[in-house]
Amino acid sequence: MNTASLFLAVCCCLSAAGAQWLETTIYLPDSLCGLAYPQSLTYNSANNTVYVGGDWGERVMAIDGTTNQKIGPIPTGKSVADLCYNPTNNKVYGANLYSATVTVIDGATNSVVATVATDGFPRVLCYNPTNNKIYCAHDNSATVTVIDGATDSVIVTLAAGTYPHTLCYNPSDNKVYCANSGGDVSVIDGATDSVVATITIQSGSSISALCYNSENNKLYCAYGSRRVAVIGGATDSVVVSIIVGVGPQALCYNPQNNRVYTANRLSDNVTVIDGAGDSVVTSTAAGDQPQYLCYNPQENKVYCANFRSSDVTVIDGAANQVIATIPIGHNPRAFCYNSQSNKVYCASWSSDNVAVIDGATDQVITAVVTGCGPFAVSYDSQNHKVYCANQYSDDVVVIDGETNSVMALIPTGVWPFALCHGTQNNRVFWTNYGSDYVAVADGAADTVVAIVPVGGLPIAICYNAVNNKVYTANVNESSVSVIDCATNSVTATITVGTNPGALCYNPQSNRVYCASSVYPAFVTVIDGACDTVIATDTVGSNPCALCYSSQRNKIYCANLGSNTVTVLDGTSDSIVTSIAVGRGPCALCYNPGDDRVYCANDSSGDVTVIDCSTDSVIATVPAGIGPRALCHNPTSNRIYCANYSSASVTVIDGASGNVLATIGVGAMPRALTCNPLQSRVYVANYLGSSISVLRDSGGGIEENFGPPPASAKPAPTVVHDVLSVPVSSTTRGSPCVLLDISGRKVMDLGTGANNVRALSPGVYFVREGGGRGVQGGAGIRKVVVTR
Repeated sequence: MNTASLFLAVCCCLSAAGAQWLETTIYLPDSLCGLAYPQSLTYNSANNTVYVGGDWGERVMAIDGTTNQKIGPIPTGKSVADLCYNPTNNKVYGANLYSATVTVIDGATNSVVATVATDGFPRVLCYNPTNNKIYCAHDNSATVTVIDGATDSVIVTLAAGTYPHTLCYNPSDNKVYCANSGGDVSVIDGATDSVVATITIQSGSSISALCYNSENNKLYCAYGSRRVAVIGGATDSVVVSIIVGVGPQALCYNPQNNRVYTANRLSDNVTVIDGAGDSVVTSTAAGDQPQYLCYNPQENKVYCANFRSSDVTVIDGAANQVIATIPIGHNPRAFCYNSQSNKVYCASWSSDNVAVIDGATDQVITAVVTGCGPFAVSYDSQNHKVYCANQYSDDVVVIDGETNSVMALIPTGVWPFALCHGTQNNRVFWTNYGSDYVAVADGAADTVVAIVPVGGLPIAICYNAVNNKVYTANVNESSVSVIDCATNSVTATITVGTNPGALCYNPQSNRVYCASSVYPAFVTVIDGACDTVIATDTVGSNPCALCYSSQRNKIYCANLGSNTVTVLDGTSDSIVTSIAVGRGPCALCYNPGDDRVYCANDSSGDVTVIDCSTDSVIATVPAGIGPRALCHNPTSNRIYCANYSSASVTVIDGASGNVLATIGVGAMPRALTCNPLQSRVYVANYLGSSISVLRDSGGGIEENFGPPPASAKPAPTVVHDVLSVPVSSTTRGSPCVLLDISGRKVMDLGTGANNVRALSPGVYFVREGGGRGVQGGAGIRKVVVTR
């Protein structure tokens, strides 16, 4: 019987001027996410577990090979470029490209047991089962580090060629081959850990892949524009060079038929080579930009991931014919095979998921979400809900504005990008950037009621409450589509400038403004009643954001390229003035109480405050690194600024312009929305796969609890029969309770051991008691109950 304890602790201080704090973090879709741009995979045969590494997130995700469920995140360094498995000691190794380390994970417990310092930019890993060693090639230091698999200590660091980036093991001769960007291959003796030879393939040529032929003891090396070199394993010399397709990118070996396959990125095909005679057997058509290969020995199939067409070509190993094409997520980038469950895993870099393919049927069983990329948030005051568009999981999450609980998950088109709410019909609209349509959802039922095709790549959206219309800016067609909200149909398409990227509605003049960023940059003014262009105003370079001043009937346009804000008169549609601001202005918001516009300056890391009565700068407020989004809370008269590169939100007092707080949130916050009823601000953390909910007391005496570090992500506690709660968790105002995944209370928790044997296995949440003085209102910890 295992017992796990929860450690829930916070620090507090008193603030007489009102407080802002991190109320809670809503993980999308759950707390095991947070790994963005998956790019490496490996399989643990001892525990039937697949491990996924990503470019962002500083974690490895473990996936159960039987259930396809996420087991938990494992902390690593930055950008896990490669993974490999050590079956002798049941360990997994992750090369952390930007941390100059290798993370060692215990395969039984999925915990980090060591962090090995290496040379700069560890790019690729390889395992030597004969001597139980791991080899790590470093992209920029021309070295290979040899790690002892038993002790996880560095044995030696060897000099290799220029930019070593591919490794391959030869078990017949106990050698490791290291391909270098200079057009040669370093040969490492596995017993002595010394470089015994350097094989010149073609001086100055790029080597893209290596693979080993166990039957004939040969090494195959893809290089140049369309060649594969065959190297004798005993002699370490080039036997022959074979002409294949254009841009050979990947290799894999089929031992059943003794064939080598090369994926040719530029000719969109796979060349099949006979392993005995080293001659081309045939070429098989693949998808667009085939770049990754994987062999299934149980079914004798070869899988080819096509990076641009986002699908997998399945080739019969005996007949060398395409037997299936499997659509998966965007930009597949890595493969691994599960021998126990006969599954093929394919990491989709731009979709933040791993497709699980049935090896027998070649059907996608599921897509395991590693990160969802929350990209836009919007508050629906009519239904008191928050909507969050998740760019990479292709869905919209609906959050209850009262309880902060997830109410619904609405599947949608590719890359939901921008949101708005239509008050007259109680509809929620969002653009699907990759599907070229607008989804219309019922605001009460949270179900999609219509799909409205619009122009190519709709990037922005706004609502006209006077005429009950929605407008979308379409990048690909330099147009604005007008949707009648009563019929959910496009009633007009308006030509605007090149690359329209921002929209704004002026209810006083009933006009819509569209900023087009490509030279000549201008703002198109559209009549909201008849949907015709009534003016075109030239603004600064690369206009990227618009906002409306209700008191002055003015439109403010942030010009990213010229470090200015252009002011337009909402009545005459003429330019009033141009205001110099900070470097890289990229976001705007309006404070009607103080009649001010705030401009977030991405490059200078500050916020410019503009007085709308005089259109002059009255303050420059320091923010975090890369401020990219703003919103105003009218309840407390505070401005919130999301700092994309420093994982924080700066809180600014609207009256004084002073910074009141800096609150740590998830990775790369990029959108904000305000719930004035509860005085909450919702922050979409793009690579944190979460929404941070910030609470604002708005004045008075308040216990203000400092936020946790931005990198802190609650890991689930796994329990069997007993759940232990420390005394500190139940002495803070009210008892702890245990909630099921829907948010329903299932039992009260007391101090010490709590018997959970009667509960069904699954995911639960411990909510720590407390009130407004508690960081987050109530501490939340995820618990996984197992048997």
